[in-house]
Amino acid sequence: MKALKDTRILGMPLAFYLVLTVATLFISIRGNLLDNMIGAIACSLLIGTGLGVIGDKIPIWNQWLGGGILFANLAASAITTFKVLPESTIQTLDNFNNGTGFLEMFVVFLILGSILSVDRDLLMKSFLGYIPTILGAIAGAFILGAGIAFVLGKSPIDAVLSIALPIMGGGNGAGALPMSKVYGEVTGKDPSAWYAASFATLMLGNIVAVLYAAILNKLGKKYPQLTGNGQLMNLKDNGAQKAKPVTCNPDISHYAAAIALATFCYIFADYYAAHISIINNWLHLGFKVHKFAFMIILAALLNVTNCVPMEIRAANKQLQGFFVKYLSFPLLFMVGLGTNLNDYLQILSIANLIIILFVVLGACLGAALIGRLFHYYPIEAMITAGLCMANAGGSGDVQVLGTADRMELMPYAQISSRIGGAVILLIASFLFSTFFA
Repeated sequence: MKALKDTRILGMPLAFYLVLTVATLFISIRGNLLDNMIGAIACSLLIGTGLGVIGDKIPIWNQWLGGGILFANLAASAITTFKVLPESTIQTLDNFNNGTGFLEMFVVFLILGSILSVDRDLLMKSFLGYIPTILGAIAGAFILGAGIAFVLGKSPIDAVLSIALPIMGGGNGAGALPMSKVYGEVTGKDPSAWYAASFATLMLGNIVAVLYAAILNKLGKKYPQLTGNGQLMNLKDNGAQKAKPVTCNPDISHYAAAIALATFCYIFADYYAAHISIINNWLHLGFKVHKFAFMIILAALLNVTNCVPMEIRAANKQLQGFFVKYLSFPLLFMVGLGTNLNDYLQILSIANLIIILFVVLGACLGAALIGRLFHYYPIEAMITAGLCMANAGGSGDVQVLGTADRMELMPYAQISSRIGGAVILLIASFLFSTFFA
């Protein structure tokens, strides 16, 4: 009883939190939720956090099956599937998350806070071998996926084209959707049939990636020599010295500056991607580099040139911590509302599920193997270059890193989803032309 009395959610006593949440749930179920960002924030913050806290308390689930992050996400999917909330409420939340750009804002603050807080020499060294590590993950996913398909009596080629490619493609908007267009152009067939199956496949792959993230987190706790606890590069193997963290206490003006810097970096990256980038605007390679990739480069330049005052760096780091601690559950709740559980039933079979398990496993093993050549910790390499290649893009990155308790790896996750996703589009174009033309 004392434990319940001492429980606090969002800093509030449990009873006070429950009054607010029940009232919000009542308003939301009746379809009277305020149709703007205020209504969306109240609903997602109170209900989403509650679901996340419940998931973190369920035995076994909280240790091995994704904890509160996955529970909030799947519970929200169930809410959509069984129409617990009216369409108007779900639309309000979806507009805030996707239309207004809350998901993008979440990723923006994680990227800048992570990159500006890393020692600049370590940052340069860790980025150097990351693309080869991604390629190792892709090779591992294709090899294990094709191999297990052969063992199961399935076509290895179909396993690569219909399962491995969608899973490793960087999500839906930057992966499965443009990939389906490539399929349609090469085959002359309606791309919608391939897209429907590939979307369900990548969503199942995302769930598997989140489950593997929970397992890797536990593995890192049991075998600490395998993990950098959120640091990608093994400094001991690399002969480098770990930089001493600089401590400072930012005041409220520095938080304003940190918000201005983060949002500026994103709008500049967006403008650069749309109007300046040679790759995106002149070369016509069949894919475009995402603006998040350009933001990562800009943030890295700010770090390397040491032009951002330390107080603003510290403020960005603390803002990152705030987003991770208090806004992860609301975000994944809103992401889950956009998924119907029936989508998974389209391709659900024992054989397909086994192939998906091995595709994601192959991505992990390939990333760990190649990452070792660049002195990367196996756990971090598998999470970033492996699982963040095999998840559902930006929202999948949040799910995987949140479950693995390594949100500070977001810059690498975004490279996997954006740059790695572009690489997969090139591979898909070649494979579709080879086997379907």
